[in-house]
Amino acid sequence: MRKLLFSAFILLILLLFSACNEPEEENKNEEIITPVETAKVKTGDFIIEKVIYGQISPVKQTPIIVQQPGEITSLKVENGDEVKKENHLATIKSQMGSQTIYAPNDGEIAHLHVQEGSFQSNEEPLMMIVDLDTLKISFTVTPTVLDQFKKDDKIKVLIDDQHVEAIVLAIDTLPNDTGQFLIEAELDNEDRHIIPGMTGKIVATDKKVKDTIIVPTEAIMKESDESFVYIVNGDVAEKITIEIKETQSEETAIKADLKKGDQVIINGQFTLSDNSKVEVVKEGK
Repeated sequence: MRKLLFSAFILLILLLFSACNEPEEENKNEEIITPVETAKVKTGDFIIEKVIYGQISPVKQTPIIVQQPGEITSLKVENGDEVKKENHLATIKSQMGSQTIYAPNDGEIAHLHVQEGSFQSNEEPLMMIVDLDTLKISFTVTPTVLDQFKKDDKIKVLIDDQHVEAIVLAIDTLPNDTGQFLIEAELDNEDRHIIPGMTGKIVATDKKVKDTIIVPTEAIMKESDESFVYIVNGDVAEKITIEIKETQSEETAIKADLKKGDQVIINGQFTLSDNSKVEVVKEGK
């Protein structure tokens, strides 16, 4: 009787164990399908852009220097005042007599840091008269992009999220101590929306890879010394080895067995292997 009960108990345990393992066996046999997003492979010229930063300053700024040092007995202007040519600016009392200072040209008063009763030397400017209607941006370029700029060329400058047009005034023929060439370009500023001291950005072409395959940089994966991407081939992911030519943050020029229009996987690729089952949930256009 005991043997019969023991055998029945063992049989029950085996049945329970078998039942518990059946779903696990079934799960193992289920195929994993990975949802992915794709982008289309492109072909064409791959251009690497170089951002160049420049400083903005007035084209014309006139220092007002007194002939003889002396006491400022009269000051007719202050910073920010608009003056016309021949306007009375100040009067200086010196050992040689009284000097009346007039504006040599139109402009705006700047860098005035004295007041009536102050002593003014003849070595430092009393003030500056600046023309803010016309500004310039000064920037330096390497020899590799120098030939993209010519005198009187129109260039686009990004200042404070606004694109403005500038005309190249001058290009240095000799490099500076760092091997770069100074370029100056003129900006129209009649509406006074640009302020001297602001920074402008100019975009130049640094390199160009002609007639190449272009893929999103985010699609590229690396393993050891190998670079590769996955493309969608039917309902599976196909691993394609690539050679990187040039890269930027958004796109990369490559050499690979790919053609224009292939769907390269840009999201969901990190869990894939060659011939993994995939489902495209968002297809690139």
